[in-house]
Amino acid sequence: MPYRRKPVDTVLILLSNVNEVIKRATNSNQADAVRSLLPRFTMIQNELNQIKDRFPEFNTWEENLMNEFKSLHEDIGDDIFENGTQTDKIDDKLKSIDDKLKNIKSLVDKLPTPDLTLSEQRALLEKQDRKVSNDWLDLNVEKNILVSPAIANLQLSYDVLEIQLKLCLLCLAVFPEKAVIKKRALIYWWIGESLVTKSGEKTAEEVGKEIFAKLIKKGLIQKIPKNTKSPIIDCCRMHPWIRRMLVSVATRGQFFDFNHTGDITHDYTNSRRACLVSGNQGFTGNTNSDSNADANSNTNSTEVELLTMFNVDEHYLSFPTDLFLKFKKLVILHLGRWQNVAKHHIEVENEEFLNELRSQKHLKYLSLQGMSRITAIPSSIVECVNLEILDLRACHNLEKLPNDISPLGKLTHLDVSECYLLESMPKGIEKLSSLQVLKGFVIGHPRQNPCKLGDLALLKRLRKLSIQIGSEATVHEAELCKLKEIVDLRVLTISWGMVVEPSAPIQQSITGTNSGGGGAPPQQKKLTKTATMTMKSLSFPPKLEKLDLRCFPRQLSPDWLKPSSLENLKKLYIRGGELDSLTPETGKKWKVQILRLKYLRNFKIKGSNLKDEFPDLRYFEKIKCNQLNKSQKNEPPINERQYDEDVEWNKEDGWDKLEAESPDFVENPDHVNVNVNDEIV
Repeated sequence: MPYRRKPVDTVLILLSNVNEVIKRATNSNQADAVRSLLPRFTMIQNELNQIKDRFPEFNTWEENLMNEFKSLHEDIGDDIFENGTQTDKIDDKLKSIDDKLKNIKSLVDKLPTPDLTLSEQRALLEKQDRKVSNDWLDLNVEKNILVSPAIANLQLSYDVLEIQLKLCLLCLAVFPEKAVIKKRALIYWWIGESLVTKSGEKTAEEVGKEIFAKLIKKGLIQKIPKNTKSPIIDCCRMHPWIRRMLVSVATRGQFFDFNHTGDITHDYTNSRRACLVSGNQGFTGNTNSDSNADANSNTNSTEVELLTMFNVDEHYLSFPTDLFLKFKKLVILHLGRWQNVAKHHIEVENEEFLNELRSQKHLKYLSLQGMSRITAIPSSIVECVNLEILDLRACHNLEKLPNDISPLGKLTHLDVSECYLLESMPKGIEKLSSLQVLKGFVIGHPRQNPCKLGDLALLKRLRKLSIQIGSEATVHEAELCKLKEIVDLRVLTISWGMVVEPSAPIQQSITGTNSGGGGAPPQQKKLTKTATMTMKSLSFPPKLEKLDLRCFPRQLSPDWLKPSSLENLKKLYIRGGELDSLTPETGKKWKVQILRLKYLRNFKIKGSNLKDEFPDLRYFEKIKCNQLNKSQKNEPPINERQYDEDVEWNKEDGWDKLEAESPDFVENPDHVNVNVNDEIV
């Protein structure tokens, strides 16, 4: 075949070759294994058609493109497809074809399309994706794929896994194709179903993280780092072929109920796991009468055996009265958000169903994350005596928790972070002796908070703690000192609420004078209350490995933010607030390996200083720091503010590159370096 043809002509020839292979595959005299390859070659045919339709003129990249086509032609015309006996080699060859198609599409995608706007290009791609999906349905491609020998061959990588990895991996089958899945949601699920448990000195969550890492290492899930160079892996996704294999295995093993096209179904009569899916029949009231009849039939026949209820992508929840009173063995109730994007909206029609959960004596994991229209968690929730994980993160309407939470003696995880209407914590938290993770602990007005910060010193197993400091919070120095008594604490996050700035001129507030007479003005008292958490008495537990400071209200670095106070710290995050630098400590160096600085308009740091002060640094991230055009006279709008160049660096880049990306700074002459918070405190 001559490869100096025009690309369009080359694609037409390749399409002719593929059509010939498809013709041979449909010949009844050929081996079954070759005939079963029809769906794969149909996909190759579709891919080539898409490439053909998108070919414009090209020049500079022609040589690379022709080489890819040449290699692709050799693979498609390989003699291995003439018989169906070498299934392992056939599967390897198909994977090679997939890779070459991706390379070709990547080259084609780099071509400019000046006649189309970005939104028009996206709309075109979405239209093409929908067309391919409809074509697949018409040809029963999905159905054929699920029973094809290629899937059987892929399953070999699953069969060799130990039983724990198999069960944990099967949980991922329920997620939509190409979905980005949060690691935390997976691990909580595994803990809820007891697929991972405490092992020796390792907590169940730590064991879950090891399982997650093993699945990545074996190539069964794909890691999604936070940024290009970041070592932090909080999310994953599955390759579509891995998911299809898992769907096939989960269906045969009655782990989930899927239909013949691989979609989750409302009919869970073969499985003990029910899923809420948008547009499907099920438990919610968003279906027609016939669908409700089917759903009621399901609950009448299998409600006592249901183990898990998981919300895959239902946005609006409405449950029939007494539904949750029927379930006798429910272990996992995940109604909230598992997606890694906060914009995913879930709304419940009313919160009455929460009162019915008192009957769930086996419930171990309850997630309402990101759900709106939930204003209070009823006191009856404490009757779920086996509850281990209570995830209320980002319930933005939540105002009230149970008065006393101490009956939940098995609770290991309590997350009320991003619940901004909460003003206090319930009493009894200090009695939760099994608690390992506490996120969103609110320090509010002392008269409204029955649980004090100092009480947390009783939680000897606590490993992660995040604190939200309200604008009127006051904390005694003795309580601050008790933080170091939480000896097993590894991760600490402190978020400061909004600081109320004085309405009077700056100099007037600093001197403490106003037109109303002597004494400090009311605004000054509020500032003093908020600033109590920045006092010198703050001390840290000896094993602390990660410190995350958010919206720190002062410009000067506090005395406690220094290497000698945090000798085992490996991760330091500072996000938002007024901090302008990290003050060096004579004779001490940070042992921090990951440093992330974000949205710090005053913060300045040089690459040379990083090398001197953070010799163990492996990853550094600086986003929107040191605002260049700030002025106390005329602050520009948010969208017009200019900052230092963003930096993302890892150790492989070398220190020279970091120094080049973080050079010396030039002070802005318009900036007046006066900080009200520092002066008042």
